[in-house]
Amino acid sequence: MWFSRPRRRKCLGCALITTAVMGLACARSTASTGNQPLPPGAEGLSLLGAPLRPPPLPTKPVEDADAALAASPDNADLLLAAGGARATAWRFREAIDVYSRGIALHPQDARFYRFRGHRYLTLRRFDEGARDLDRAAQLDSTNFDVVYHQGLAHYLLGHYARSADAYGTCLGFAGNDALRTREARGEFRQGYRSCMRIATNADDRVAMVDWAWRANRRAGRRAEADRLLGTITEGMTVNTNRSYYENLLMYKGLRTIDQVLGTTTGDSVRFSTSGYAVGSWLLLQGDTARARAMFERVASSPHWNGFGLIASEVELVRARTTGK
Repeated sequence: MWFSRPRRRKCLGCALITTAVMGLACARSTASTGNQPLPPGAEGLSLLGAPLRPPPLPTKPVEDADAALAASPDNADLLLAAGGARATAWRFREAIDVYSRGIALHPQDARFYRFRGHRYLTLRRFDEGARDLDRAAQLDSTNFDVVYHQGLAHYLLGHYARSADAYGTCLGFAGNDALRTREARGEFRQGYRSCMRIATNADDRVAMVDWAWRANRRAGRRAEADRLLGTITEGMTVNTNRSYYENLLMYKGLRTIDQVLGTTTGDSVRFSTSGYAVGSWLLLQGDTARARAMFERVASSPHWNGFGLIASEVELVRARTTGK
């Protein structure tokens, strides 16, 4: 193979430990859990100890990406394509290795930190993911996808105020007329979603506001959470992120839990998105028993790379270690 694997960190002396403040799971190694190797075919372990195995997927996209890269092995775009092909095939450890090679060759390119950080989160390696995404935000602060995942990384770590701050910065850029004008003039790198786009793209807005609302509520910032909800109204044109939109309408009291979950029938990805939102809503209302039951339902989904599922695992671990 044309790239070398980095050494894996071990979580010394534990499979799951609590932090001093949040009682969250420690970062798991993709190479081992404690001193035990991963089960055959597993990309990692869930926070609940289950092996994370990819479904059978075609290998040709990876082979095609590698063939293109072979002709120009230092090309940043081709490296990103090779990493992306592996991520699409759920070969996340290999994707991380590709992005690591990209970082070594292009240390000022935020895209490699953004994508590697995302895949660290997929494998429940939250500390590493947060470090990468913080670096990506330093290099490309107006990038929607960078900040979206940066906020998520800190949310999963229980850094709710820091998560809310990241989302707030991006949402603030959406209202910055000077930045929007500069973007319209083509002064920013093309080919990525900007925070400024949130002003006119409801799909992007609802996705970020959903996580930002939860982060602010968990950080004790009720007034800011309410302000964010005030930007969400019935009749918005939302196409791809309907689950996030329905979640927000539930927080506003315009949808019931049954209505929100009813929109996810037969779609396990949408169910994990809305199921986690419902569990979080119940938790905020003090209904811990129903919240835990919902998190358990979400955590049993086969789509273990979904953020709603990962966040549900975090909630279940917290409940086990703190009793809350």
